[in-house]
Amino acid sequence: MLKKHTKFFALLTIWSLLALVAVTGAGDIAEGAEGGGKPKFVNGKLDKTFILKVPTMSGFNEIYIGEKLGFYKEVGLDIEYTGSMTGSLLAQSVINGDNHLFGTGHILTIAKAREAGAKLKVVLQGSFDDADPRKTHMTYLVKEDSPIKSAKDLIGKKVSIAYVGSCVELLFSEYLRQNGIRRDQVEWIVMPDSQAENALRIGNIDVAGIHAVFTASALQRGGVRPLVNTWQIGTAAGNGPASSYSARAFSEGFIKDNPDVIKAYIAGTVKTQHWINKNYDEAIKIAAEYLKVDIDKAGGTIFPSENGIDPVKVDFWIKLMEENGFVKPGTVKHEEIYTNELNPYLSGEIRETI
Repeated sequence: MLKKHTKFFALLTIWSLLALVAVTGAGDIAEGAEGGGKPKFVNGKLDKTFILKVPTMSGFNEIYIGEKLGFYKEVGLDIEYTGSMTGSLLAQSVINGDNHLFGTGHILTIAKAREAGAKLKVVLQGSFDDADPRKTHMTYLVKEDSPIKSAKDLIGKKVSIAYVGSCVELLFSEYLRQNGIRRDQVEWIVMPDSQAENALRIGNIDVAGIHAVFTASALQRGGVRPLVNTWQIGTAAGNGPASSYSARAFSEGFIKDNPDVIKAYIAGTVKTQHWINKNYDEAIKIAAEYLKVDIDKAGGTIFPSENGIDPVKVDFWIKLMEENGFVKPGTVKHEEIYTNELNPYLSGEIRETI
């Protein structure tokens, strides 16, 4: 059953976000343009450099790959890393301007932040799921000698999740639902991905839900095996690739005040995402160097081939959220959660270059 402390954590997250929004407002974003004034997006790039503040990523992400390749510099963006931050703290930092980009999470993450009062909006898609184990969004591991062989063996077992309301929790909840098991028939244990493998090995949990960057090394060490992965869960739900569909978002205030910066961000990011798809092994090398992990133990993700947000994939996530009780049916609306209006690829302002 869901522990009381996890319910309290979820409530505390919502209260803290509401309090922050009330104090700071959603539109008070500091200028990041060099030389004063707001830059304009002209001929595929900004006419003056803008310093884009982003959290330091702890997993595979296109932002540091695009910076390494010079794609963001090409469109007039300098990337400033502000330190590691996730979840509600990242949402707070984006609302108050300490960060500009909310570059992790999924449609679920944005929906829950908005529910708490943090007006974030998705401007571009992130990752895409794949059957290749090196590119699979998440894998749920059990010990090699675990008696858990199928979903029916999970009743009463402890399952790790990154935080309450995370993609780890939602997709495993969908796996349970597909097999006729209620969410309250397992015990959810909150811990970071980086701790889950060890917790599994010493017996503190029965299932470790971890992302690709941790999966390869865990399997190489032996003693653990996959129970199920997100590609399999998503395929059973009707869209395997969409089970990793992630979000790249900004505050509504920042979007309103800096539409040309959003265009530049989309231009550099789409180019990076498509480069990763075509040069995956090289992307893994860059990620391993950035994350300071052995390259043979690194995993990552790929990205959709389209240049803008796909409503079908958004609907896939909304359906998962509704069917598993994460949001009330009808409360998550397309026009509130994402926009394609500032996408320069879709408007024809720029064309595909990779």
